[in-house]
Amino acid sequence: MVAAKKVKIGVVVNRLRLSARDVLTQLLQLSKEYANLQLLFEKHTGALIHQPGLSELELAKKSDLLLVAGGDGSLLDVVEAVFPSPTPILGVNLGNLGFLTAVAETEVATILPYLAKNNLRLSPRLALETRFHHSNGRSHLIPCALNDVVISRANVGRLVRIRVEVGDYLVTEYVCDGLIVATPTGSTAYSLAAGGPIISPDAESIVLTPISPHTLTNRALVVGAEETLRIRLVKQYGVAAPSVQFDGRPGGHLRANEWIEIKPAPSKVPLAYLPQSDFYHVLRQKLKWSGSSL
Repeated sequence: MVAAKKVKIGVVVNRLRLSARDVLTQLLQLSKEYANLQLLFEKHTGALIHQPGLSELELAKKSDLLLVAGGDGSLLDVVEAVFPSPTPILGVNLGNLGFLTAVAETEVATILPYLAKNNLRLSPRLALETRFHHSNGRSHLIPCALNDVVISRANVGRLVRIRVEVGDYLVTEYVCDGLIVATPTGSTAYSLAAGGPIISPDAESIVLTPISPHTLTNRALVVGAEETLRIRLVKQYGVAAPSVQFDGRPGGHLRANEWIEIKPAPSKVPLAYLPQSDFYHVLRQKLKWSGSSL
């Protein structure tokens, strides 16, 4: 009789969460009930429960699935660390909203049967690749932003003028506090708060959402995911150059005579969810989204 193949689950937790050690202990105990489950740990995660561990990149290579316990920020950090790994990532929410995470902290016990059977729904997500072109002729690449790329003013009370081109065409010059370039995954994050649309994660598109534009006619714009965007600083009103962030991480500044090119990353990010979960249920549950007041 051939033994069942081991399903290797790589575990990463946000150590700053108060319940991190309790969740790890629970996972370790519950996994003993499933002979074909093997837990592997990220090195700092393993140290919490005196288990050996690996770097995040090594963990992704040796695991069939990465389980990330924390909040959306924790999941985004792991995505950035292992990209472009094809290993699916499942999030457990130990924070507040946890829009990207698949299950709540109280539901940890319910996911083990799905893990043991490798019975999860995969949701490949579009990510953005960004290249900085500097005034000295040099360039550098940011390979992955799952949520968004944000250009924002550095001086309070000072606007910026940003020129945007899509493919070979000029879109406009935004006079605003900044600009959000979001994926469908990121459409429910900062872009939504700035007045952008909600986009299904299955849609192949990119949304441009100006932050506090200085004209009432500027609205969010949705373009095809196959497009290449070029964004250039035309004018800054103030001394400090606008900052550029990727999924909330600092990426530098956009200065005069410099520009950034944004296009779909060559690989998608494979997020994992329970089979019964769906995007619209998450909208109703976590964003209290409804088509009516009834």
